[in-house]
Amino acid sequence: MTFKFFLGIQSYANADSGASIVRVNSKTKKIDYVCISEERLIRKKHPYTFPINSIKYCLDYFGLKDLKKVNYIISDWIKIKKWHRSGPSYNYSEFDYFKEKFKFNTKKIIQIDHHLAHAASVFYTSKFKESSILIVDGIGSDLETTSFFKGEGREIKLIKKYREFGIGTAYGAVTNHILNLGTGGEGKTMGLAPYGSKYRNQVKIRPKLNGIKTDFSSFMKRNPLSDALNQLNKNLRPNPIKVKHKFCKDKNYLDKYFSGVAFDIQNVAEKTMIHLGKELYKSVKSKNICLAGGVALNSVANKKLLDNSKFKNIFVFPACSDAGISFGAALWGAFNLMKGTKRKKLSFDHAYTGKNYSNNQIEKLLKKFNISYSKKDNYKVAKYIAEGKIIGRCSGRSEYGPRALGNRSILADARSTKMRDYLNLQVKHREVFRPFAPVILEEKNEEYFDLKQPSPFMLLVAKSHKASLIPSAIHVDKTARVQTINKNQNEDLYNLINNFFKITNIPVILNTSFNDAGEPIVETPLDAIICFFQTKLDYLILNDFIIDREKNIKIKLDKLKKFRISKIQKYAKIAKLKLLNKTSKFEYIKRKQYFTKQAIFYSIINSKEKLLRFIKKNKKKRIALIGTNDHTFAIYKMLKKFIKKIDIGYFQIKKENDYLLEKKLINLKKIRNINEIKKYDVVVISSFEYQTEIKEKLKFVKKDKLFEIYDNSSRSLIDSYLIKNIKTKNKIFREGVKTSL
Repeated sequence: MTFKFFLGIQSYANADSGASIVRVNSKTKKIDYVCISEERLIRKKHPYTFPINSIKYCLDYFGLKDLKKVNYIISDWIKIKKWHRSGPSYNYSEFDYFKEKFKFNTKKIIQIDHHLAHAASVFYTSKFKESSILIVDGIGSDLETTSFFKGEGREIKLIKKYREFGIGTAYGAVTNHILNLGTGGEGKTMGLAPYGSKYRNQVKIRPKLNGIKTDFSSFMKRNPLSDALNQLNKNLRPNPIKVKHKFCKDKNYLDKYFSGVAFDIQNVAEKTMIHLGKELYKSVKSKNICLAGGVALNSVANKKLLDNSKFKNIFVFPACSDAGISFGAALWGAFNLMKGTKRKKLSFDHAYTGKNYSNNQIEKLLKKFNISYSKKDNYKVAKYIAEGKIIGRCSGRSEYGPRALGNRSILADARSTKMRDYLNLQVKHREVFRPFAPVILEEKNEEYFDLKQPSPFMLLVAKSHKASLIPSAIHVDKTARVQTINKNQNEDLYNLINNFFKITNIPVILNTSFNDAGEPIVETPLDAIICFFQTKLDYLILNDFIIDREKNIKIKLDKLKKFRISKIQKYAKIAKLKLLNKTSKFEYIKRKQYFTKQAIFYSIINSKEKLLRFIKKNKKKRIALIGTNDHTFAIYKMLKKFIKKIDIGYFQIKKENDYLLEKKLINLKKIRNINEIKKYDVVVISSFEYQTEIKEKLKFVKKDKLFEIYDNSSRSLIDSYLIKNIKTKNKIFREGVKTSL
């Protein structure tokens, strides 16, 4: 029997690195797979690290000792070449690190677009023969925030993509720069939102929803520093929010201002997703929709989109954030680099994509640390839950994505009115406003929730018909993020809930991720044991075994943690020896800094040449500048340097109180009405953030008379004027600025 192996890795300039392998049987074309996030293995959330442990984990799953039998490695572009930087060094990126490090044929390392990887992850795992595909996240390879695709058979075709400020960027900005909920805290913002329904309109978040565009320029500002300079001095990264706002320093999230802000951004997210859904339907006219990208984790918005559009069926990929990129990349490889691979051979009925840990492995571990255990009885476990006990469950293959779906879960009785607060404060040590999810027998779903289709991945929110029966699994607004379960997906968990139903006449139990605050979800039995003993859980299920806390009160947690650290270090060491060349990380960083420096120089030179070409062509013409004050001033200074007699008019696209350049622009002829621009021979758009909006207003200007200065190379030229007075000790940064015109 012969197989083809496709290894997917997302670009590691990414908080959620990880790896996946898709294996295709060369004869039958049957597909199986394994997927894992790096954070699960190194025990650090959003690690921004190269996924060496994840790669070894996936290879181990299929019994591969190294990369020799892997046919292709596929990764996403975090940014395509033209946006990296300009000049001959533009392609010296983080991906070159792959090629330097791997013991692998570099010709078989392939990159695909970031949003295409998202689209592949969701369409190929759906059961739809054809579907519209909506990708919405922070930013893609070509600076896009929203992409429309059409999927049919094996083909995924791009319909449209848009680079306006997207809802993902705006949502993240509120989460980080107002609510102070940190990287990956968008789910917390969604949970906080219902508490602010009485305090809405705390900040003005008014997107421009013209056609497809979702432009948040009135709320956010484009980073004024070029990418290259930004990489060299993180302290110069500004707050991207334009409007006046407060900052949540003291975790007083339920304050009316902060809860109101959460409500505001959630409300905008829902309206934006509904709008995008309607526009997508016009373009593709399919009854099916596939959702992926980080914004698709917003289960409330997903349900609103479904309820307020013409789509009949929805599929949301369980690892729809960047954590799922590696699987999308590997699937794209399997369907596009291998002839004859058929979609019907891929089964994705559940999200349990990790590896199994055997009873023998577990028993050996328990005996090593003298942990008392017994055989598990599902009926007894159901009875424990009905009595108010809290259960940690680590059984079978781990889930893919940020939602625990029963195999790495904490389970409890949803009937208790006190259970939610107890779990938040005493067990998970997290914010009190955060909700828990119900997991319900699929056949009972419509009795309890306003949801007419299964929701196996906990990515649809619905109102509850019987909220009073399961109060701890219902949010303050009477909704729940529902997980449905059937026997085919997870027989053992189904039987446990069914036993609970027989005991209580309630087919629902409370489900939350098996982790403590600030930690990734547990992966291994050892992770589960450590988390069990450092939280107030009553019982721990490890496959066919159960551990009672009261019978293990003398267990030393420090000893377990030290053992885990040594295992993680040993695993990483073996992975590096087997998979990587001995290229020094420090040599690579030093070399990359050199190339970054060169890139700044080349960018400025290219910008200068571009500007000179423009001047030569339009030397005797009347020029209208349109955009923001700072960029217009920078362009004006450059034009004035090369043209002594110049007739320049200036139209301010929007009144901006946060810029102090009005006085410096006083010598320019101010254009009061946009129709006056007709008098000018050439129009220069100086600002990227309003580029689309300006072009819409200038439809009367012929394309050959419209000049968009703000591309990647021009940014360095403009930025050099804007930042030359900033004090910094960084030599490369200073030298780059000195090279400006």
